[in-house]
Amino acid sequence: MSGFGPTPPGELGEFATVNLAGRCSVLFALTVVLGLGTFPHPQNPVEVPFEFSRAYGLMLIKVEVNGKLAQMVLDTGSNETIVSPRLVIVKQLALKPAVSMAKGSGYSGTGVIATAFVKLGALNPKNCQILVVDLSDLSKSLGQDVDGVLGMSVLKEFEIVTVDLRHHKLVLK
Repeated sequence: MSGFGPTPPGELGEFATVNLAGRCSVLFALTVVLGLGTFPHPQNPVEVPFEFSRAYGLMLIKVEVNGKLAQMVLDTGSNETIVSPRLVIVKQLALKPAVSMAKGSGYSGTGVIATAFVKLGALNPKNCQILVVDLSDLSKSLGQDVDGVLGMSVLKEFEIVTVDLRHHKLVLK
């Protein structure tokens, strides 16, 4: 048999399935060991400036999401990174597995899990899991546009995260 096309029952079909699973396991192990898909740990700290919002004194940081400039609230108390739908295309089929967020930080809503390329400062963009949520109510309550919340799902990829309040910068190493 050439190995292409359907395999009759009892012939190599089970072996091919196991072989594919083995290849996926090896690929996954290499991804974990080599740290692919995570932000590289820079030799020198990378500094990303932020400013305080007009209302409530929230830290606002400029990042790129899928190549588009975004202003996000820096929130080390948020487990997730949340992004506006204007920055991420979500397929209609992906709207089924919606996630409800608890009111732990005072913000609640329903979102969709997706992936996006996030770029912080001079670092290369990395593909990150994010929540896509309509943030128009948050922007309205802050009195300025906010495109998302930069939370621990992205920040945990760094060894050291320092919020320098005096100099208004996020330092990543």
